[in-house]
Amino acid sequence: MAVAKSDISWVKSGTVTDTSANGGRKSYNTVPNRMKFNLFPRVTRPERTVGITRYRKEFLWNKNASLETAFSVLAYLLLPSPAGDRFYIAAGTQVDAQGDIDSTYNWAGGGALNSAITAGAQAVSIMFKANDYYIDNAKTLVINSHFLISQTIDAGVKAFDAVYYDGSKWIRQPAPTSDTEDVSPYGTYLGSNKVFSYNSGGSLEYLTTQNNGYTNERLYSGTGSQTVFTGQSTDHTPVKAGTVSVKYTIGAQNYTATDNGNGAITGTNISSGTINYETGAVVVTFSAAPDTSTNITIDYTERCYSWSGNVATIKTVEQFASNYATANTYCGVAITIGDVKTSLSNKSITGSGTFDETKVVLDNVGTVEDTFTLTFTSATAFNCVGTLEGSIGTGSINSSFTPTNANTGQKYFQIPANAWGGTWATGNTLQIKTHPAAAALWLKEVVPSGTSAYSENGTLMEIYVE
Repeated sequence: MAVAKSDISWVKSGTVTDTSANGGRKSYNTVPNRMKFNLFPRVTRPERTVGITRYRKEFLWNKNASLETAFSVLAYLLLPSPAGDRFYIAAGTQVDAQGDIDSTYNWAGGGALNSAITAGAQAVSIMFKANDYYIDNAKTLVINSHFLISQTIDAGVKAFDAVYYDGSKWIRQPAPTSDTEDVSPYGTYLGSNKVFSYNSGGSLEYLTTQNNGYTNERLYSGTGSQTVFTGQSTDHTPVKAGTVSVKYTIGAQNYTATDNGNGAITGTNISSGTINYETGAVVVTFSAAPDTSTNITIDYTERCYSWSGNVATIKTVEQFASNYATANTYCGVAITIGDVKTSLSNKSITGSGTFDETKVVLDNVGTVEDTFTLTFTSATAFNCVGTLEGSIGTGSINSSFTPTNANTGQKYFQIPANAWGGTWATGNTLQIKTHPAAAALWLKEVVPSGTSAYSENGTLMEIYVE
């Protein structure tokens, strides 16, 4: 059996505030679909006046009862906010809080198709709401034209309502099951007579952004006396920061210099060096002249995208299979989540006993993120305490130990009797760390100062599960 849409639940983090403590572990509080203020609170007038950046963390929870893995999961924002604010998405960890967010977090997003695409093309232009969205080589790009425009909408339908097409107009009515949500004739009303609904007229594609590397491109030739080299550029632009290696020979010795990600090139016998990532121009001043009749070469990776204002042009590995029009097409840069499943790690034993952690059975619904310590009170009996969950019961190595998560009614884990070996004694401990079948995502809302009020605001996030 495979993981179905109905197996996936969205829940909030354990702490939800506008402080550095915001975030942390998964809670059991569901984030309802299409409900106003389901994750982010209302933006107040004072916040719109001065501007605010707000973070919220949520977890994609795989609750498949058969303990199936949700394979190769992607998450992405597809529809940008119709208001003056903007939303971003980034991967989190099981326990990180807002205070842990730093420059290593990559904030992706989505935007409207800026120029029509003809099948066979290998580039797309996307209109984002700002030019600070994360894009990178070898990432998944999503394009979706299942947006129906110029639709007839029944009176009383509001933006982000679940709707049904009755043959003449879209009326407010949810799909009968979660697996049929947003599948024609059901959809989501987005405002401005636009409906999101998977229909026979639309297309959906997942493509890979290009990641082209080049080696041994000749920049300059050494003369034995020249130390300053200017005027040459890479053959391909733009250049991806942090991928540059300049190679040269001085005194019959080969050297390699590298860029620092900010345009500076440093290395042995180099007084100064720069690369312009946009133009590929390389300027190098040596403290000793490169040998005569030797080449100064460069290795680098071409960056897959370029910005012009808020429009990003992104090159893809695959050709687009379909034609796309700007009126009904949106694109998103996906966050790669990977497989969503339970796991166990960090086994640690004090004493001479043995333990086979591969025999431990975890549960998609009951397993949590925590470190559990089993402390022996005799040669066979033990108590079990979680660092965060607290005491979860007592057990014996002669029988199965299956503590129950009271929040879900399912087991935290199950340790069968045949997992134990060797000799255990009073005071010995076993420590294991369990991880839930959940993936953490951060969302960020940026409200610029002076943003106007917009009552029917929201965004659209999709996930892909194999």
